[in-house]
Amino acid sequence: MANEIERAEPPALPLAPEEYRRPFMDQNSNVLRLFFNRLVSSLNTLFSTDEGGRFLYMPRGSFYSTVDQTAAMISTGYAVTFNSTHHTDSITLSNNSRINVTYAGTYQFSITLQIEHNNSSEATVTVWEKRNGTTDTPYSGHLFDVKGNDYYVVNWVFTRHLEADDYIEIYWATTDTQLNLHAETASALHPGVASATVDVTFGTNS
Repeated sequence: MANEIERAEPPALPLAPEEYRRPFMDQNSNVLRLFFNRLVSSLNTLFSTDEGGRFLYMPRGSFYSTVDQTAAMISTGYAVTFNSTHHTDSITLSNNSRINVTYAGTYQFSITLQIEHNNSSEATVTVWEKRNGTTDTPYSGHLFDVKGNDYYVVNWVFTRHLEADDYIEIYWATTDTQLNLHAETASALHPGVASATVDVTFGTNS
């Protein structure tokens, strides 16, 4: 990606004469003035609230799954898995479920799950987050009721402060094993449907 901010190169200062000369001082000042003008212009563009943010390169990642995900047992937690990557920069995927961050900071996670229910009765889906494989984040659970023989889309956004090398996993459970996270291949009507997607963006470091 091309950097659209004008780069400020180190100034090419002329060699100083042994004795004071007014033309040399003027030339030296002009070179420094040009350098600082470019530097200030670049910083003003970078930190501008109107347009500066688009020039900042921040950790980010986007992952999705192209396969169905099922629950072998009811009321049992299963990690949501991902097998494909849209893009990634300092955020990686391991074990198909672990979303790893390289740097400490606050991150926003945007989750989408495509639900398919193949039973006539209503079922409940629970989703939550787990940190570093052992800790369920307190009060991160969400309940969703899905009608029988129906489709449902779960959208969930949350932010968390993470330390370097922490990872987050998304878990789900259902009250009916006939309910699954559903994927479809592309057709003449629509592109492929992912059973699960997650988009992660970096917020502020603290």
